Amino acid sequence: MKVYKLARSYLAIMTLLFMPVSGFAASAVSTINVSVTHSLSITNVSALEFGSISVSSTAGTVVIGTDGMRFSTGGVTINPSGNYTPAKFYIEGKPNANFSIKLPNTVELRDGYGNTITVDHFNASVESGTLDARGVLEFKVGGQINLDPNQSTGEYSGTMVVELNYS
Repeated sequence: MKVYKLARSYLAIMTLLFMPVSGFAASAVSTINVSVTHSLSITNVSALEFGSISVSSTAGTVVIGTDGMRFSTGGVTINPSGNYTPAKFYIEGKPNANFSIKLPNTVELRDGYGNTITVDHFNASVESGTLDARGVLEFKVGGQINLDPNQSTGEYSGTMVVELNYS
């Protein structure tokens, strides 16, 4: 009887040791998805140029429209010399994709001597839309500079960041 119990115990242990693993495991299948698209890029083709202006003891502004028109207000005179143009950008991305553009609220131009001019009222010829069948689009950005009375003369410059997103 002892041999029989011992043999039975031995058989039970061996059965557990050699039992297929599948009896103690489970598995599932999952789907993996990814959407690969064209990267979205933006290139600055030309700078926003306000041209040559003269100031007086009265504050004023100069506006460059996306259509290339320039006008002044207050004590600012537009000089006929000098180039002026809206900034031009080129977008490349997924054909027929929707996009949106974000412009800065303000930018400070500096002359290197501690003097500044504020640029604001930025506007784009297209603020959102759809890229063409080739995945490209060109747009322009205009804005307004605000000059203080007796603004210090000199060459002022700064940078603006234009953001572009798929929408």
